[in-house]
Amino acid sequence: MCQWCGDGEARTAAFEIVDRPPQSLVGIVWDGSFADAAAGGVRAALEAMQARLADLPGLFKGPLVGVSWNERPDGFRYFVGYEPEPGAPAAGDLERLDLPAMRYVVAWHAEGDGAVVEHYRGMLHWMQMQGVPRDVTRLHHREEYPLDADFAGPPVLRLMMPTDPAATPRPAGRFGAA
Repeated sequence: MCQWCGDGEARTAAFEIVDRPPQSLVGIVWDGSFADAAAGGVRAALEAMQARLADLPGLFKGPLVGVSWNERPDGFRYFVGYEPEPGAPAAGDLERLDLPAMRYVVAWHAEGDGAVVEHYRGMLHWMQMQGVPRDVTRLHHREEYPLDADFAGPPVLRLMMPTDPAATPRPAGRFGAA
């Protein structure tokens, strides 16, 4: 596992509040319906980016980062990319995404944790019960996948929902699921 994804320990019964510094990513954009996503559209984008990264020399082997915006009633836009090493040559055909410093509620979704959508629902419920406001002004979800993820198998990723840092103090430690 990498510095962003954690050490691989099971984190399914806990949520954390974490800060991420500003980050510049490069990658590809997928845009489609929920049905297209269920049929493998997002997975294909993740696999394409993963394959592309395998060919890049000198790359920081951090996570694949997925960012989604639910901007349409029948689907969403999804960016999948990586943070290039400082000074690495830019790949001309990749899109750039600059994220500001943000605070997130996070949970590790492990292989046996079932449907990702259900895990997000549990996270939303926990946030509501704790009075932690969701902030979708910049993005709706962020996901971090291990670079060596097996996208044909059960999903393994860090789920992240943005929250308003002014309304969400950053306590230390993990919190049990409600």
